[in-house]
Parts: sequence; structure tokens; C-alpha cells
Amino acid sequence: MFTMIQLKQLQLPFSHAALLLMLAAVVGVGQAGSQNTPQQQVCPEQGDISPCICTVKKNGLDILCETTDLAHITKSMGTLKGKSPIIFYLKLRHNNLPKLQGFVFLALDIRHLTIHNSSLATIEENALSSLGTGLTQLDVSLNQMKTVPSQALQHLFHLLILNLNHNKITVIHNNAFEGLGTLEILTLYENRITQIDPEAFRGLEGKLKRLNLGGNDLSRVPQKSLSILDTLKKLEIQENKIRSIIEGDFEGLVNLDSLILAHNMITTVPANVFIHLTQLNSLELEGNKISVIDKDAFKGLEENLQYLRLGDNQIHAIPSEALRPLHRLRHLDLRNNNINVLADDAFTGFGDSLTFLNLQKNDIKVLPSVLFENLNSLETLNLQNNKLQRIPQDIMEPVIDTLRIIDITDNPLNCSCELTWFPKLLEDLKNKDDEMSQKKKPLCHMSLDNREYFVQAMPTEKMHCAGLNIIVNP
Repeated sequence: MFTMIQLKQLQLPFSHAALLLMLAAVVGVGQAGSQNTPQQQVCPEQGDISPCICTVKKNGLDILCETTDLAHITKSMGTLKGKSPIIFYLKLRHNNLPKLQGFVFLALDIRHLTIHNSSLATIEENALSSLGTGLTQLDVSLNQMKTVPSQALQHLFHLLILNLNHNKITVIHNNAFEGLGTLEILTLYENRITQIDPEAFRGLEGKLKRLNLGGNDLSRVPQKSLSILDTLKKLEIQENKIRSIIEGDFEGLVNLDSLILAHNMITTVPANVFIHLTQLNSLELEGNKISVIDKDAFKGLEENLQYLRLGDNQIHAIPSEALRPLHRLRHLDLRNNNINVLADDAFTGFGDSLTFLNLQKNDIKVLPSVLFENLNSLETLNLQNNKLQRIPQDIMEPVIDTLRIIDITDNPLNCSCELTWFPKLLEDLKNKDDEMSQKKKPLCHMSLDNREYFVQAMPTEKMHCAGLNIIVNP
């Protein structure tokens, strides 16, 4: 591009120089057409797009059209076409828009399009085709669509995120997302999906990283359709009607990092069911009906699994044999089960890595004297709402120095000298700026005067604890 100085050096007449500058300016606009700078973005007059509202954002215009209809939206789109702006966000929410007609967005550059809670049931084949080179995010959630609008989606060559949540889709047919080879996130939460055809996700295997199938009516893991998704990192199948999982269900998902199977109807975790998920870091199985966990249930997860959530099930004992190979496990949640007895070696073999242990809402009556001996890294311990009457300080000694958060509330504790470690620990945690533990105020019962006291305020003078060797952190 020529500057005025360069044009003068060319010794062109002024008219020719001016013409070249004008041409240069036009070329500049053309070159920047796909990346207009924020300074070039100007909202139309409010009256021209009413009832829509326009604001200027860093990367372009933000257009919001709410509680209106197709006629007003079409009129506003016509006004915007004459301005040639970058519409970074176009949000059509709470409208009466049962059908999205063909070419409604023709000649518009839209990057993020939301059509939310607008009674949308049909998207005509050419309604989105003109947005293929610019649109990266499409949200058509909370509408009335009964099928995936495959024909309308197939020309969106740069789409990264597709949100079809809260519609009425029942079946995902073969090649439903054909043409969306760049898609990285697909979310179909809270539809009515009962069937996913074997080739449903064909074409997404190159880029898809996150798939949400939660809140549907699936009765089993759709293994055949999922098996091609070798780039998938996160799979969510929570809140379905899956009763069993079997070996092979997750074959092909070689890069999966997070698997969410929470709130289904699973009763058993069989051997080798996750054996193909060697990269899995997080596994969520809470809210099922699990009572049986095979000793080889977590085979294949030894090297990478760090987060395991088994809360809200029907587990009667800590599945130590199944957990023992998980030598990198950091977070173990077993809340709200039927655990009533803890074995001495419950955490032997995998406890070195644990930083978070949640045992709240069980039926635990006694803590074995060596229970915490192997938990050398424990920072958070939740024993809330069990049936513990005693928590002697010698049992807690192995974890006193590492704990940062502890909850022993809602237990039928006896006020005794055995509990004098707790106020001291809370004082030390206060110095670590842990506000959560300060708010937890467990009660204990003193038989001497048949009263309840906060453990932090036990009358130790009545309990004759003065000579006791109370644990004190260095």
C-alpha cells in the first residue's frame, strides 16, 4: 500500500495520487473485511432496528432481539445488511419464531448466533447457508425441534460449538452432523433421545472434544456411534436410564479425559468396563444404584485416574481392592452410601496420593486406629453426618499436619479429652486462612451435666484434661 510520501516520490499528478490513495483505501477495507477493527463497528440508529438493541463490543456488534416476531427480526436484519458490520453476537431470545426461513441472514457476517426459547421447530435448508464462512457458535436451545436440522447445518464449515439442549429430539440419525468437520463441542442435554444410530456422529471424528448426551432417555451406552470419536476428551451421559455398563462400551475413546455417568440406574461396575480409557482422569458414577464393584472394575485407569465420585449409591464398604491399583487417585467421594464398617487397611495401597476424602452421610460408628496411617497427603476430610461417638486424637495424628479442611459435624460425639485436638486444629487452620472449617461448629454431648457443647468450647476444666498430652502442630 502506498503512503503519500511514496506517491510524491513517484511524481504523479495530484489527481492521480489522490486516486491511488482512494484505491489503496478501498483495498485496505477489502483486506480487513473479514477482520474489521472495533473502531469500524457502529450500531445503526435504534429506531432502525427496534425492538432489537445494539451495543458495540470489542470484536464487533452485539445485537439482542427479545419478545418479538419474524417480521420485526427480518426488518432489523435488512437494516444491518446495509451497514456490513461484523455481528459478533446475534441473540434472538424469547421470540415467536416457529420457523427460520431461508436466506434470512444473507449478506450478514455473524460469528455467534443464539436462537433461544423462541418456539423454533423448523430451520429451512438455506436459512444458515450464507453464514458458513464466519459462524463459529450456534445455540438453538430450549426450542421445539424434534430432529437434528441436518440439512441446515451442513454448510457451516467453521462451526466450533453447537448447542441443541432442551429440545424434543428423539432419534439421532446416521450422518446427522455431516459437514461439521470443525465441530469441537456438541451438546444435546435434556432432549428425549432414545436411539442413536451407529453412524450418527460420522464426520465429527476429526475434531470433537466434548459431547453432552445428558438428560435423555438412553437405556444403554451408544457404543457403536461413540467408538469413532477418538479425539473426544469429555463424554457426559448423566441423567439417562442406563441400567448396566459392560466391557467394550467405551472402546475407541482412546483420548477420553472425563466420563460422567452420574444419575443413571447402574447397579454393578463390572470388571474391565473402563479398560480402554487409559487416559481417563475423572470418572463420575454418583447417583446410581451401585452396590457391587468388581475388584477389576477400574482396570486400565491405573496411570491417570485422579478423580472418582461414587457418592449417592448403595455401597456397603470401601471398595479397597478395586481402588488399590489407582496409585494416582487424589479425590475420592463416597458420600451418602451405606458404609458402616471401615477396615483397618481401607486406604492401604492408594492413600499416598489422596488429598480429598468425603465419607459424609454414611453409617460409620468407629474409626479404626490405623485408618489414616497411609493418607500422607490428605488435605480435606469430611466425616459429617455419621454415627461417630469418639474421634481419638491418636487416630488423627497421621493427618493433623496436612489437613486444611475438616468437617465432623452432625455426629453424636461425646465431649471427652479425646476431642481436645479439634479446637487446636481449627486454630491452626485459621492461621491457614481456611474460613470453611471455622464455620463448622460440631456439637458434643457431656454426660456429666447432660448438656451439649460446641466442641470448640468444651469445658475442659470439668473434664480434667489438664495433664493430657494434647497434639500441637509445629
